[in-house]
Amino acid sequence: MSTSRENDNYVVGSGPADSAGIEAGEEYWTPERRAAAIPVPLPQEPAAAQARQTVQPKPSGKAGHTPAGHNGTARAQRDSGNGDADPVLNPLAYPYTTCGKLFFTQNGGNFAGSAAFIAPNVLLTAGHCVFGNGNWSTNLAFFPSYPSRANTDPAFRFDYNSVAAWTAWTQRGDRAFDYGMVWFDSAPGNRVGWLGLLWNAATAGRLWDAVGYPATPSPPFDGNKMDEALGMVQTSSTPGTIGLTNDNMEHGSSGGPWITDFNGSARQYANGLQSFHINDGDTVEYGPYFTQDVKGLLDWISDPAHRSLVRA
Repeated sequence: MSTSRENDNYVVGSGPADSAGIEAGEEYWTPERRAAAIPVPLPQEPAAAQARQTVQPKPSGKAGHTPAGHNGTARAQRDSGNGDADPVLNPLAYPYTTCGKLFFTQNGGNFAGSAAFIAPNVLLTAGHCVFGNGNWSTNLAFFPSYPSRANTDPAFRFDYNSVAAWTAWTQRGDRAFDYGMVWFDSAPGNRVGWLGLLWNAATAGRLWDAVGYPATPSPPFDGNKMDEALGMVQTSSTPGTIGLTNDNMEHGSSGGPWITDFNGSARQYANGLQSFHINDGDTVEYGPYFTQDVKGLLDWISDPAHRSLVRA
């Protein structure tokens, strides 16, 4: 484990554990294990927190972004929906090529969540997908556009090398920091593309495309196809977070990106993610409002000196 600086909120990280459960030459995430993986529960905010006054986060600085990257595949994004999530029309078109299903082991159980690349080597997901109940996740493997790629496809599966998150999440469970990042030495984004990252963005009038792998409510979801929900901002009673309307994706969608535009671009920037909800059956889900701290985590995990320390 390594830290980024000495204050009350700093970055910590971890590399693959020796006890990750993978024998030499074995592929851990067999079809049987993938089928049996539990859709990671979308956390529910306690009743006491629901009673707080709603607060709309305000940018804490100038809007910033990192560039998106793609290989020229056609975009196939919806501009409207029926008020609930729908299956993605073409998971093999950008920006959906950046998204996929994340499998991991946490506290002895096997789980499945959602995630997306935000740089050639860096995957964005929920903090509770990389760290939960006092322990780092292990056996992380990412399957882009799952299950649309054949197992012979070079982009079928990618195995991780390290993970990182802010201590505001790992030590305090602060919902505003319920995001984590995963590093891959193999730079999968060069094959499947990556989303840009956007922070300190105005929320008024903004449209987000939430993408993930919900297994509930069932029907209509089963956890085995990529779904998306188009929504706009909803105020949240949890500090540092925002809600997304028209979003009924629940367990298994954790970590799925909220994709939006920047300065008139196509929707290709990660500007939030699925983090928690209030009640099963709701049509508003919630996630962190991205500030410059999300860029700080990206910078930290992209630094070879930090990655070498977490693998020591």
